[in-house]
Amino acid sequence: MVSILKDWLNRFQQQRDSQSFAQVVAQCQTPLQGYCRRLTAGDMAMADDIAQETLISVYQQVGQLQNLDAFKSWLYRIAYRHFLHIQAKQNRWKSMTEQELEFALQQETGCGSEQQACEDERLVLQYMALLTHEERAVITLNHTLEYSHQQIASLLDMPLGTVKSHAKRGKDKLIAFSHRQQRGAA
Repeated sequence: MVSILKDWLNRFQQQRDSQSFAQVVAQCQTPLQGYCRRLTAGDMAMADDIAQETLISVYQQVGQLQNLDAFKSWLYRIAYRHFLHIQAKQNRWKSMTEQELEFALQQETGCGSEQQACEDERLVLQYMALLTHEERAVITLNHTLEYSHQQIASLLDMPLGTVKSHAKRGKDKLIAFSHRQQRGAA
């Protein structure tokens, strides 16, 4: 699949073939939207806006990309920068306190068992709201998209030690909150 994506990118770079770019979008849109949803802790409208702005930027700048093998990392870097720009502009996505998240979880009504995947994703997004935007970015890139800490450091322009710190703090927050939730449910 990677070589097919690379072929479409190459064709688009050389010929500005819109069909090729449509294929690139088809391959990348769903993972990109998932990444953006987690960055925004479930703000679907804002995640869609970030994903759309990212794809517009990619369309405009893909000719500048020298190494097509680095396309996906480049894509996520652009998305993260759009996220940071919007966050700075609107001062949004501050992490929730645990009390705020517990209240939000108590207000939710359960989905039916046929909607378990939907419920699981909703819960993940709510848990992500506990984290800072840096922790969300690192954890999503590492656990969902399977980037190494070194790759994440390069992608987010952060020192490796900072990436590792964000990963550890984020995991610790999620584990601690999960344990408290389980004890409270028992």
